Amino acid sequence: MQHTILLLSLLAFLVVPALSQDIKKSDRTCRMVFPEKPDKAPSFVYLYDGKNNHKVYLSAVNFSDVIELESGDITLVMAPNPIDDPKAIPADYPRISVSERIRNFYLFLSIDQNNKKFPFRVQMINLDDGTFRPGNTLWCNFTQHRIAAKLGDSKMSLPPGKTTISGEPLSEDGYYIAQFLYQPNAAGEYRKITEQSWWFDADCRYVGFIADRGGALPKIYFFRDFRLPKEVIEAARRAEADGEDGLGANEPAPAAPGP
Repeated sequence: MQHTILLLSLLAFLVVPALSQDIKKSDRTCRMVFPEKPDKAPSFVYLYDGKNNHKVYLSAVNFSDVIELESGDITLVMAPNPIDDPKAIPADYPRISVSERIRNFYLFLSIDQNNKKFPFRVQMINLDDGTFRPGNTLWCNFTQHRIAAKLGDSKMSLPPGKTTISGEPLSEDGYYIAQFLYQPNAAGEYRKITEQSWWFDADCRYVGFIADRGGALPKIYFFRDFRLPKEVIEAARRAEADGEDGLGANEPAPAAPGP
């Protein structure tokens, strides 16, 4: 319940109200992230956009691939299997409306214990409003502790159950020192969690989660949202359409050092 409340507050913080195979693909994209994926959760789900079923791998340690969606006002439905009949979609399947003007967003997944048929909740983070820019990190604190961090040139302080956005740790690509402290139950002295050297890519957005996993220290999860430049993707699609080897929008990010 605590995590559900946090994700709902994150919506109020960032979210506005509510694949064809040819070259002219939609420029609307999303990625899914499941920060506290249970061991028994499925590895794959399907995201239906009113026309296409997108098979999505749910990773516990990374974003999903980039998902290209239909344009216009759409309702996304998450399902355990492909949807063949739009008129027969079970009412319990998670769904979310996306207005035509939202072109780029994340879908955050959490467990909904009240949904016995398909126990997931889907919530949207809009990336088009200028609040969460490339180089920034969106932090979510799922613990009862206050978290403080020195991230290169940036600082972050995060009360229990809250979210915040930290700025760029560097002015350009490179390594920086990430230092994390926590204040147990938000009282008393701060204690060290970790100090690491992390890689920064100024063209990427990042999402960080702090959670309790039953260990001695809070656990930090850090996701890098790498996207190929639009012109590279378009050139690869044209090459693919011409029968040449291409590079798709979901091509994995080049190997880079990082957390």
